[in-house]
Order: sequence, then C-alpha cells, then structure tokens
Amino acid sequence: MRTTLAAAFVVLVLVAQGATGVAQTGAPAGGGAAGPDIENGRKVFAFGNTSCSNCHGNGAIGGFGPDLAGKGLPLARVAQAIRRPIWKMPAFDNTQVSDKEMADMAAYFASLPPAEKLGAWRTPFPKNPEEGQLLAVQNGCTQCHGNTLDTPRHGQGEVDGDFAWFKHMVYEHSKAQPEQWGMLDREAAPSSTPGPGRVRMGNFDTKRLPEETLKKIYDWAMDLGKLVPISARVAVAPGTGGTTYTVDVANGAVPNKGLTAEDVTISVIVPAGMKVVANTGAGYQGVKKQGNNDVASWKVAKFAPRDRQKFSLTLSGTAAAANEVPHGTIAWAKPAAKEDAEVNFTAPRPGGRGGAPAAAGD
Repeated sequence: MRTTLAAAFVVLVLVAQGATGVAQTGAPAGGGAAGPDIENGRKVFAFGNTSCSNCHGNGAIGGFGPDLAGKGLPLARVAQAIRRPIWKMPAFDNTQVSDKEMADMAAYFASLPPAEKLGAWRTPFPKNPEEGQLLAVQNGCTQCHGNTLDTPRHGQGEVDGDFAWFKHMVYEHSKAQPEQWGMLDREAAPSSTPGPGRVRMGNFDTKRLPEETLKKIYDWAMDLGKLVPISARVAVAPGTGGTTYTVDVANGAVPNKGLTAEDVTISVIVPAGMKVVANTGAGYQGVKKQGNNDVASWKVAKFAPRDRQKFSLTLSGTAAAANEVPHGTIAWAKPAAKEDAEVNFTAPRPGGRGGAPAAAGD
C-alpha cells in the first residue's frame, strides 16, 4: 500500500504541476545577484526551517512524498508546489519559505543525483488503523506528528482547544501557531514552551482536506485524549558529597485556558551502583524496587498551567555502566489519555546530550 500510494503521488504531482505551475504561479525571482545558494537550499530543506524532508526524505529521495532529487524540476514548478500545491501537501506562504529559499532549494534538488528508489516513510504505516487514524496517515499528518498525533495533542492541551481550534490550526496554521505562541511564557515555563521561530507547517486546503474528513481525524485523536504540555529538564551538579540531579518540571499551558495534570508521579531510575543520599521536592516517596531497578519517586496532587517545581536527588557511587545516567518519567492520571500520557526525561550524559524535548510544538 505504501509503495502504491507514494508512486501515485509522484505521477500526480509531477504531471499536474508540470501543466499548471508556470501558468498559475510564474517563476519567482531567482537567487539574487550571486545566484542560488545550493548549501542554503540543503539547510532549508533538511535542518528544521521547514518540514520538507519529513515527507520528501533525507537527500530529497522521497518517501511519503515524491522524490525531488535530480528530476530537473524548474523553479516555477518548485514554486507552484510550495505556494499552490496539489494533492496532500499544504501551502507555504512567504513568511515560511521565501522566494530566495525556493530558488536555493530548486538549485539543491538539481545538484543531486536521481534517487534510485523512493525512501522509507518517516513514520511507518500503523497496524490496523481506525478510520480517523487512516485518514491522518493518508493526508500526511503522521509524517510530522507521528501515528498518535502527540504534538498537536500537546498543543491542544496548552489552550484546551476544541474542534474550532483544530480547524484554525490546520487551515490557517501560519497565522494560528504564532497566535498561540504569543500566549505562552518561556519565563514561567522554560522547559515546556517553544521560543519564537519559523512556523514549519503550511496551510491545508479545505478542497483537498474537507472539514468532514478533518472532523473524523479530530474525533479519533480526541478518543486518544488531550495531552497536558508537561515537560522536564535535568541539571547536573557534581559535589564532594555526590552528584545532584535536579529535574525541573513545568506545565506550559496557558492560565485559565490550558489543561491541569492531576495525580502526577515523577519517577527517577537510580543507576546500579549509585545510592540516594539526599533529596529535595515536595511529595518524596523514597526509593522502591521496581523489577530490576531502584526507583525514586515523588507524588504531586496537580500541576496547573504554568506551575513549575524542582525535584532533586543527590547520588553517591559510580554507575555500573559508564554511559548510564539517571532517567525517568512524569505520568498523570487525569485528564486520562490512552496514548502518550507520560513524559520521558534523561540526565545529560558526560560529554553528551540529555534532557527531554519540549512537549509543545507546531
């Protein structure tokens, strides 16, 4: 099914855009006096300024979307696909992708060898999908947001959004996402709220993604449950009495709008060979054996929007494995969710990276 769907996509996009791209859009200005910048095109395509590679594959070899590498695509056709796309792709305005960036990406695609075969989907096809999930897959939603749409469900939790919120986010995303970012407060909840940035998702067309279809996707996602935008960061402070690991937990939701997490449990797995010698934070439950692990935990009645608390453990000893560091989860009982009602976090590894990504996003 994956191969058939993707192949159909390639034929439809290339034929239809080849016929209509110049007539409807015209070629935008090129790359400026110095010409297009291939390296910038690669960065725009691949490194988070957009979500292009989520569908079109690393190196533009395709996946859910068509391959773009080495196809000889003229700038007019690239511009048409970005500004006024057909099939499942949303439209990106010039606040998201500039004319110069389109020219740079067109030059980048032309610099690549043709793909020998389509790449794999970023998010694999789910097993036995329900109708709403299947529609989310078919419309490309899952390639950026995963098979449970956890990212938009976190964003929904920031404001306790309803279907009207969902429609605004899907059909007018380039406007709706900055509006919601403006309600958030990084100072109050720095571990869970995103900073200003480019809006990475385009605006879907109601003709190709009708409201009736969108409502089925929404109802399926709501059956999974809204998600509280809880997240955590871990700070490490070595000392003479041991190493202190502080978990900074925040609910990034908007006050008087967003969701409150109730009956919250913060759990930290203590690496083998290390012992707890001190702790801070309300609701400490001590260390208990869970399977083969020693687990320290705290119980908190609730985390309301913009609540922020810190919980720390001072550990002595040395982990049995050199790369093993404390890690854990934050879980809540209410509001109930069938999927994703748990946040994973890990301490930074020596010389490496750790922590948990922000729960909310576009």
